[in-house]
Amino acid sequence: MRLMTTPPGFALSRLSRTLYLEFLAKARARGRAFVQFRDFVSAEKALPTRYIVLRHDIDFAPAYSLEMAQLEHAAGIRSTYFVLVDGQYYNPLASETIGHIRRIHALGHEVGLHFALESAVEADVGREVALRLDILSNIVGAPVRSFSQHDPVNAGWARVELPSGREPCVNAFEVVRQHNLLYVSESAMMWRQHTFETALDQDRNLCLLAHAHSWLHPQDDYVALIRELESEELRATRERFDRFVDRLAAYYERRMTEGI
Repeated sequence: MRLMTTPPGFALSRLSRTLYLEFLAKARARGRAFVQFRDFVSAEKALPTRYIVLRHDIDFAPAYSLEMAQLEHAAGIRSTYFVLVDGQYYNPLASETIGHIRRIHALGHEVGLHFALESAVEADVGREVALRLDILSNIVGAPVRSFSQHDPVNAGWARVELPSGREPCVNAFEVVRQHNLLYVSESAMMWRQHTFETALDQDRNLCLLAHAHSWLHPQDDYVALIRELESEELRATRERFDRFVDRLAAYYERRMTEGI
């Protein structure tokens, strides 16, 4: 049987647009500056004393990420959005998705690469990441200067060494490690040691990961949420095939009458 809702033994946290905006306001009120991963490319760039590296992994539904980017822009905050370009859960080359990604970039946010080992086409991880960095840079219309690994819990952490001669690019995992950042994520709507708010009480700089679909989608059960996103993708795919099939009668007619 397909799992349609989250098993009752797992306690998930309710996330919402209101809670997210309240957190952003609280972080700014406490004097936390927001930086992006590309700010770590140059060792000469001075960073604030107390800062948050705010990141978003676009694992599903890019439209929610654009909505979150707009909320942050209105709040005067810039963050980093990591995009999957392997097509597992959305088509990064669809015109609508390209529009979302470029709009996020135009709002002043950083667009970085999210890569999944299970989708690799290159045996060498560095070449794999370089390939997808180039693809995403063309989608964005600007150089992509950061990358992060998707689902390292299941895949295991990958060591990435980009081919020589490329422009500088930072690995999000290495930034967290090298700068001793406190990393906090609500992945799959489950907090670990800290929430974003309790992390603010720690005397450390922070790297916080927020998934836009978890905060902005009205569903509060994570598995049910993913199933709803799945249904939307399937519906959109079915509609594209239906449009193709619906045009076949006219296509055949032209072939017969015009001798094409």
